[in-house]
Amino acid sequence: MQIPGYTLIKKINSGGMATVYLATQHSVGRTVALKIMKPSLDKDPEFHQRFQREATIIGQLSHPNIIPIYDIGRHQEFNYISMEFLPKGSLDEKIAQGITTQTALKITLGIAAALEHAHSKGYVHRDIKPENILFREDESPVLTDFGIARTIKSKANMTQVGAVIGTPYYMSPEQAKGETSDGRSDLYSLGVVLYEMLTGSRPFQADSSLALGIKHIHEQAPKLPLRLFALQHIMDKLLAKKPEQRFQTARELIDRLNPIINNKKSLLVTNSATKPVELLISSGNYLQQNLIIFAKKTTALVNQIKNRFLNVAAEPKLVTGSQLDQTLIAPPTPLNEQAPAELDDKRRKINWRYGSLGFLTLIIIGFIFFSDRPNNSTREQWAQLSGSKSNSTSAPQDTKRLSLSINPIPAEARVRILNIKEKYSQGVSLPPGAYHIEISHPGYITKTKWIRLNSHNQHWEIALQKSNLSANENQLPLPEMVEVYASEFLMGDATTESAKTARIDKDFLISRYEITFNEYDFFALATNRALPDDMGWGRGERPVVNISWDDAMAYANWLSKTTGRYYRLPTASEWEYAARGNTTSSYWWGNNEDDATERANCRYGCKSLWAIFFDNETKPVGSFPPNDFGIHDTAGNVAEWVNDCADKTPAPACLKRAVRGGSFASKVEAITAYSQVGISANKSRKSIGFRLAQDIPTAQKNNAIKNEQRPRRRNIFREITDSIFKRDN
Repeated sequence: MQIPGYTLIKKINSGGMATVYLATQHSVGRTVALKIMKPSLDKDPEFHQRFQREATIIGQLSHPNIIPIYDIGRHQEFNYISMEFLPKGSLDEKIAQGITTQTALKITLGIAAALEHAHSKGYVHRDIKPENILFREDESPVLTDFGIARTIKSKANMTQVGAVIGTPYYMSPEQAKGETSDGRSDLYSLGVVLYEMLTGSRPFQADSSLALGIKHIHEQAPKLPLRLFALQHIMDKLLAKKPEQRFQTARELIDRLNPIINNKKSLLVTNSATKPVELLISSGNYLQQNLIIFAKKTTALVNQIKNRFLNVAAEPKLVTGSQLDQTLIAPPTPLNEQAPAELDDKRRKINWRYGSLGFLTLIIIGFIFFSDRPNNSTREQWAQLSGSKSNSTSAPQDTKRLSLSINPIPAEARVRILNIKEKYSQGVSLPPGAYHIEISHPGYITKTKWIRLNSHNQHWEIALQKSNLSANENQLPLPEMVEVYASEFLMGDATTESAKTARIDKDFLISRYEITFNEYDFFALATNRALPDDMGWGRGERPVVNISWDDAMAYANWLSKTTGRYYRLPTASEWEYAARGNTTSSYWWGNNEDDATERANCRYGCKSLWAIFFDNETKPVGSFPPNDFGIHDTAGNVAEWVNDCADKTPAPACLKRAVRGGSFASKVEAITAYSQVGISANKSRKSIGFRLAQDIPTAQKNNAIKNEQRPRRRNIFREITDSIFKRDN
């Protein structure tokens, strides 16, 4: 390929629209970055317009933090733009290597200055991300790639390939909803980039663009680590869901950052392991001075009030505001003029009040320190509870090593260990501990799970779910189903006369997990239904809540119509039989309530005494071990709708539907396999979700029994959990 006036040296980068080459410009003998549009896109008016727009916009912007253009032209079928060559790489490379907090703030300041200039000229970038921030030799940041930028007043709604499909991690909520965006949208994206620079990870993670968009719209970003608490107010304002709650201009952000960057003694504490006392001591001049001023004012006022309190007359008097001001600054009456008994009584009252205030202050400070700890995922917490003494990002430390063998289904699936640097190979030697495993294969849904490696658990069999269905060009998430065989069982509380023998006449399928937000949100968006409130706990793999029985039925009917398979709510007897896991005890693990810890999510009886004083919430599905049938969370987490009426009323006239299993808000006594309450079918609760059932198609069933005497399936899940948790049957 030849471009007149240039010599191409090597390819630097390549994207969906263009390829960037390192080149020499003959006329002035300088090294440039030559961006050449792919010829295959030249006949596409939209891409051609985009390429030309980038050159036009950058040509109108002149700022040290915006990449300059030297030349623009066309040769044969090649459109090209000649720009400054930036030799120090991109921001995503620096984030991977790790950058200091001060450097992150300076980079943010530079890009904010670039945005201030672009916005003042009437342009919104719409694709702020680390890959579009490059660096000069002097390490100054430069904003590039204005390919999908537009004027603030423009009503054009071009397909945002780069922003919507390519970079959903950095989209603002209004971009995710397809609404018109302005400069405040760029500031939100810059906030995501700043969060990633400060923490090394993005605030939102998901397996699809759809799920990421939902998180940007509804979920609050995780808090910064405690060592960065001085920046939390800036981060909160940058990542506010509503544009009017953010910084309204880039200049506002610059004015907020400048004092922090210019402060010789930083507001930030660099050691994440700093103890709370050391953290307060080293928090910097700004915080220190304000605390001192506040303390002096408070002490003076308290002393005035205290002195006045000790000398007021026994009978209360009504005074005016001016009189009150005078009494607060008036010299106190000598203490020896009062009776000793009266004085002691007043002192006791004051000491009691001060002591109560001090105790309350300690509780608040303790809550702040505990609540700002980094949020581990529930699976990480499970790994820690099950015996791991390491964190989720480092390998367990132990001199003894064991071999780990993962047998994926299909066998050719790729296996990775996410929380250590060592690459997985069959029989890899590792210290005992908890490992985060990822299994993936084309045509199957990627699965991640925590496993516990010890002398009893060195071989694992993990099956992937095939993803052979799609809808609206996105993968339709389907619930993973477990087959349950027909049988008789004792339904209800076995210790009471109300227990009765129930018969499951035919085999059926039931979802291994409660239906998640990932699964339900796809349905809601496809049918233009309101997205259910997640209560601020998070969506993704958490069980969907705030769902009525009518909503659950609508989802089952839609999924049946979309897939051609018949989905339904399980009956009460099917649900209880599946929940019991082939046991006759009150819980799938036995009759001991004390064993609920680490096996179920409930409010009282499943958690520590400390946790009882704070709000509980749902946990991601699969966070707790399954029962004998391989089914998770049949006790606690969320209560579940079933098809039956809660009373003897015939189904068409049913006013209340049965809800089974108890929830995260229940006492441990209310999460038994036979627990049931009745709720109106059109009512929803933050503690209620559901799971689905399926009849097994006749053709499939006939194929399954051709070999006669089919063996009962080996329950890998029970063997795994038995080795992790000390269970009593």
